[in-house]
Amino acid sequence: MLHVWLDVPISILNGPAGGLLNWLLHFPFNPNFLSMSLDLFPHPRRLRYRKDLCEAPSNVRRVLKPIGRTEPEAYRLDIAPRGITMTSASEAGLFYAEQTLRQILKQTDPAAPPCLRILDWPVFPVRGFYHDVTRGKVPTLKTLLSLAEKCAAYKINQLQLYIEHTFAYQQHPEVWRGADPLTAEEIRTLDARCAELHIDLVPSFSTFGHFYTWIRQKFPDLNELERDVSSEPFCWHDRMMHYTLDCQNPQSIALVREIIAETRPLFRSRFYNICADETFDLGKGRNRSLAEKIGPGRLYVDFLKQIIGAVQEAGAVPMFWGDIIGKYPELIHELTPDAVILDWDYDAPLTHSKSHLLQASGRAFYICPGVSGWNSWLPDYGKAYKNITRFARLGEQRGACGLLNTDWGDYGHINTLGPTMPGLILGACAGWHPRSPALGRQRFEDSLSQILGDPSGRLLGLLREAVASRRATWQMVAWSVQARSKDFPDEWFDAATGLPRGIFKLPAAAHWKALETIRRVQNTFYELVLAFQSYDALAMYEVNVGLSGLRVMEEFHLVLYHRAGRTRVCPLDPTEVADRLRELNQSLWAVWLNRNKPSEFHRIDEVLKGAAALMENPHGGSGKTAAMASAQSNP
Repeated sequence: MLHVWLDVPISILNGPAGGLLNWLLHFPFNPNFLSMSLDLFPHPRRLRYRKDLCEAPSNVRRVLKPIGRTEPEAYRLDIAPRGITMTSASEAGLFYAEQTLRQILKQTDPAAPPCLRILDWPVFPVRGFYHDVTRGKVPTLKTLLSLAEKCAAYKINQLQLYIEHTFAYQQHPEVWRGADPLTAEEIRTLDARCAELHIDLVPSFSTFGHFYTWIRQKFPDLNELERDVSSEPFCWHDRMMHYTLDCQNPQSIALVREIIAETRPLFRSRFYNICADETFDLGKGRNRSLAEKIGPGRLYVDFLKQIIGAVQEAGAVPMFWGDIIGKYPELIHELTPDAVILDWDYDAPLTHSKSHLLQASGRAFYICPGVSGWNSWLPDYGKAYKNITRFARLGEQRGACGLLNTDWGDYGHINTLGPTMPGLILGACAGWHPRSPALGRQRFEDSLSQILGDPSGRLLGLLREAVASRRATWQMVAWSVQARSKDFPDEWFDAATGLPRGIFKLPAAAHWKALETIRRVQNTFYELVLAFQSYDALAMYEVNVGLSGLRVMEEFHLVLYHRAGRTRVCPLDPTEVADRLRELNQSLWAVWLNRNKPSEFHRIDEVLKGAAALMENPHGGSGKTAAMASAQSNP
């Protein structure tokens, strides 16, 4: 039999003529195989299509040899009539060929897949996912293992878990008590599985800033700020913005060395992420006079070098976030040359990126976009798309050696894992081939919606519309009922109502418009799910919880607008809004337990119950209100 290889430029196949061209090329030999019918993530760089089907898909060969590419993870996948061959110079490359094959077999007849040839390789040697497991939510081991497998399926080769206090430190049970921390055994199990999946599990522990729980619960004397915060009520804002270690106290570096010494042996990785970001309090308390004398940059770098020394003594290569050192580029040369700097920027315009400075310094660095899910009931898919794709292209241009896609859990971690998967997959694709035509937004959304089970391809576009329409924020709801931080200026709050001014930032009409859009999207979502072919039921439930969260946040704001006299008419019944807040609480708790330990859900529970009580109590205000007290006394 004569087999004809068709080497078609991918730009043509992805263009308007792609469907017609493929029909002409393949009909009648293989009418059920069109290039657009295969939604592969990441999309292969080079494709060659054949006019026949594989008659022996169980005949699979793995060939470990060079294929003419210098990239270690480059691979070739040949699906021919008499069998399938995967070829690469590395085991990782063979593994990625297998992941591509799995996607093909899942989307075609596995007994007779289409014949084709793929040659593929990544742009970024490191393609990572960074998952917050410290700000309220600690996943179960089962969830983490599943997350690692999901990462591997899309050719992500690095995973980092962000930890402040949620590890079971042997000598410091006071720090993690009540947080259901990860144990040493769980980390070792996850690390072993990651190694099998060609994923580098990198330890990531706060060692400078973001020491809130440590300082509040055990080490008040190590606070840069000159006050004892051990008796102050918990506040999400303070945990986000405070507290920084006193870098001149010898006990601070001793504690950091202890953390590194205990956690480093649990990981096979040669890297150790010391974070060292957002040291907001540095030089503003105990070390104010020294900062005025030598400068905050010198204060920062001198302590950073001590932490780096501790990492090197533990036999690891340090990496750290670049937001602070980026302010003092003249000091970068003092740091060990092998340190990896993590350049984060989560906005679409990329105005915060320090990549130009890092490129000029000659230091190894990653670019770090984000899935834009933190402090939100659903990720901002539109913002995430722009941020991830633009940053990936900028990173390629400026010589970044890795892309680390981040997923944070600000303000209690209400964002769930299922709706985060599109952002994870987008980061994987952008890290593999930033300029792939398959990353066009409409095509990517259509393709991924279908992979998620929606044959209409509308799901992601609808969710993007819902999140883009939101005007109410979870942060303002929390500020309305949580104890007010001592760091909050009085001008942040409305004197008449005691509520945060941010509640009334926009006209009521903007919230009504958002509410109408979210209601419409949720109704359409219900209709779509009924037509889904096959889908992850838990992820879809999480999407529905997210839409419900967006909706009730708008309703909460509108009731408060009416009470403050900022809108004359409000057809919303506050009691019904209170009921929906309690229903949201129960629904979130149900999906929470499917993937996570109980962790610190009680803090979300307190806020949602406090918000419900505030709806029923017209005289409630912000801070430790009667509404909040009522909620806490009736769990």
